[in-house]
Amino acid sequence: MKHFSLLRTAAWLNIAMAIAHVLCMPWLDAAFRLYGINEQMNQIASYGGYWPYVITLVIAACFALCGLYALSAEGSIRKLPLLWLGIFTIAVVFLFRAGIGCYWMFDRGQYPMTDLSSVAISGGIGLLYLLGGIQKLKIKKNDYEFK
Repeated sequence: MKHFSLLRTAAWLNIAMAIAHVLCMPWLDAAFRLYGINEQMNQIASYGGYWPYVITLVIAACFALCGLYALSAEGSIRKLPLLWLGIFTIAVVFLFRAGIGCYWMFDRGQYPMTDLSSVAISGGIGLLYLLGGIQKLKIKKNDYEFK
């Protein structure tokens, strides 16, 4: 059995989010209402009713790619290009998303559960990538020092 890994945990969380985005396709309108983005998505849909679906699939693909980068850094799959730049960029993007979410909530003075959960999940995943990346690079550096 493999040991607990921050990056492996981040990978499977991202893959789960990718799957969840694909599975919610039949209920996109309800999901958009739940997250309060239905007006924006209706505007986007005015350019073609398929655009919200395309956007959702692109988001799912991005989550899956993030998961693959974490699995690559873990050594579970082949090494992907610009691996460490990718890992730390993913960390920054997720942490930035959490920070923006916090700012929006504080600015409005409203803390709905959907926003709180989005901030917690994105912040948690960002920390998993950041700390997991640092941990992996330290292990890698130590391996080189002892050879």
